[in-house]
Amino acid sequence: MAKIAKQSLVVTVTQGCHINDVARDLKAAGLEVEGVLNAIGVVTGKAPAKSVARLRKVRGVADVSLDHTVDIGPPDAPIS
Repeated sequence: MAKIAKQSLVVTVTQGCHINDVARDLKAAGLEVEGVLNAIGVVTGKAPAKSVARLRKVRGVADVSLDHTVDIGPPDAPIS
């Protein structure tokens, strides 16, 4: 059986919603919750691509976006 690839996601929570409740509901909808960033209203995690539409329908979700890796290099690297 092939393992389903998961995408790293950033979920923005609607202002005024209880982020822990939204995180719980996201988990029930298929998100593997990795972090709950209460100060900025964001939940991070992984889910199969086919789950994204379902995650967007969770009450309290404002947006679901792909997470992108950013590499700024070491502090002493020349500016490119």
